[in-house]
Amino acid sequence: MHTLMQREDERQLEIAEQQSQLIVPPLNFAMIAPGIYRSGFPNPKSHPFLLQLRLRTIIYVYDGDCQDYHLQFIERNGINHKHFRIAANKEPFEEMDHALVAEILAEVLDTRNHPLLIHCNRGIRRVGCLVGCIRKLQAWAMTAIFDEYQRFSGTKIRISDQEFIEVFKTPVHLDTQHKPQWLAD
Repeated sequence: MHTLMQREDERQLEIAEQQSQLIVPPLNFAMIAPGIYRSGFPNPKSHPFLLQLRLRTIIYVYDGDCQDYHLQFIERNGINHKHFRIAANKEPFEEMDHALVAEILAEVLDTRNHPLLIHCNRGIRRVGCLVGCIRKLQAWAMTAIFDEYQRFSGTKIRISDQEFIEVFKTPVHLDTQHKPQWLAD
């Protein structure tokens, strides 16, 4: 009987070790293109996953403050952090600032910042609009852009986000020497 209890204890220890080594991506995590990832706000459980990406830059797009535990993670790991305070699109009169979106896109599309994670609170609206604008720069069809936006937003689709993506035409000033190869001319 003693050996059965020992085996059960060893099994429980093994399960606990495996669980402590689980790699958990942040909410709504995905690769946008080589060297560029998207997500919702990373929690401490997702930090080991982010370390595996060997991120050079994390861009936070949200009008609120960044959580201290995340700032400490970024600092401890020598990751460049950029915080752009940008409001979400909301009916009837709130719209993301087109010039600020172009500035963010210039940072995202500068290969000197790669590998890069861009995130907002849930990884749905602000990041979804930015990804939609990247897709426009890649010459995707609007139906494909909206399909991708809808996959991440689920039931939280905002027509104002899709309208923003559709009308976005602000020039994005890129350093041609540091532009991703996959970006359309």
